[in-house]
This record gives sequence, C-alpha cells and structure tokens, in this order.
Amino acid sequence: MIIGLALYANQIITQLNYEPLFKDHLLKPIHDTAIFNNAEILYWPSVVLFIVLCLLVLLKATSPQKTFRVLNAAYSLQVARQIEREDYGPLKRVSIVLSAVFVLITAFLFYKLNLLFGSILSNNGSLFQYLFFVLVIILVYSVKILAANIIAFVTQTTSIFNEYINNTLIINQSIGVILLPVMIIVELSPVNPVWIVLPATLFLVLGYILRLYRGFLFSGIEQGVGLLQLFVYLCALEILPLMVLIKFLVVNF
Repeated sequence: MIIGLALYANQIITQLNYEPLFKDHLLKPIHDTAIFNNAEILYWPSVVLFIVLCLLVLLKATSPQKTFRVLNAAYSLQVARQIEREDYGPLKRVSIVLSAVFVLITAFLFYKLNLLFGSILSNNGSLFQYLFFVLVIILVYSVKILAANIIAFVTQTTSIFNEYINNTLIINQSIGVILLPVMIIVELSPVNPVWIVLPATLFLVLGYILRLYRGFLFSGIEQGVGLLQLFVYLCALEILPLMVLIKFLVVNF
C-alpha cells in the first residue's frame, strides 16, 4: 500500500515537472505515439568516395602531367595516339589507378540507379549490391579485352584492336574522374539525386558512343575495313555483350 502510494506520488510529480514544451497549440497530431526512425545509416559510401579521392590525389602528387594528358586524350585523338606511342597501356601505374577509379565510381552510379529505379538484389544489403556491380564491371571489361585480343590474333589486325582497347580505357578513365564530384554531390547534398544521376548516366552513354565512333574511325576509315566486318566486330565486342548482360540481370535478379 505504501509502495503504491509512493509510485502514484512520483508519477504526479513527474507529470508536473515534465509537461510538454508545446502545450495547447493549434497543431493537430497525426500519430498518437512516437514513431521510431529505423533509417539505415550508411558509412561505406563515404569510405568508397574518400578512397577514390585519395587515389586521384596520389596521381596528382606523383604524375600530374601524365594524368592530365590521359584525361585530355579522351577528347583529343591526337593526344591519345601520342601517349600510345609513349607505351601507355592497361598495365601502367597511372592506367591501373585511373581504371580503379572508373570501376569504383561507375559501380557507385549503377548502385544509385538500382536504388532509385530498379530492382535487382533488392533483398540484399546496400554494400552487397555495390560490390556486385563492381564485380560485373570488372568481368565485363576483362571478357571484352580478352575477346578483342582473340579476334585481333585470328584476323591479324592487332594494331587496330590495340588502339581501340587503349582508347576505350582512356575514355573510361576520364569518365571516372568526371563522375567523382557528381557522385559526391549525390551522396552528400540534399538535392534530389534523380536530377543528378540521370544526367550522369547520359554522360556515361555519350562516352560509350564516343568509343564506338573511334572504333569506326580506326577500322572503317583509316584501315579500310569493310562495313560488314566492322559491324561484326562491334556486335561481338560492344552490342552483344551489353544485351546479354542486361538479359542476364533482368532474368536472374
């Protein structure tokens, strides 16, 4: 009895001392009780963007001129051929770092697109989705380079395919650098990400078209390769793998 009276008195004192801050206001409550905020706080996107930024700072500190020339080569065919004559290739340090930037940033863009519109792997965690896109990009370009080397060996057109592969890498590497600040804005700014992700995707498509144009320029115009043979090359290296990948993702995920 005494304990019950003590608890009742404590409840009355608590109500007197902790009255609501906003009392007798005109705002009408929507919910009777508090709503738990179960939003997931993601740390890995900031870590990924920070790693990519550190990679670019490393290149800026160690090879600033080389890096600038590679980025300039995406828009200037003359510069692209000049750095190719200087033995710039996929296994060079600058190329490896810039390719890593492209893979990480492009996978981040695909992750955002999937988060906003799509839906493959919707039942998996966000980091798993991102790593899945990283793996897909690495596999696609590995298979593409391998197929290009096989076709070049069979058709005895090694110089054409080497130039095409180098230009593909250069364009992709430039796209990765350009998309980095865009992805930082998407992740950290309060702006609706749809208005930023869609133009970034369009820029990625324009880079794809530029690669096709240069492939046509190298083989069809400068080397005199027939249009039918050129069409088969483009289907084998660009169009068909892309369609197969889209079909695989839609059907299985």
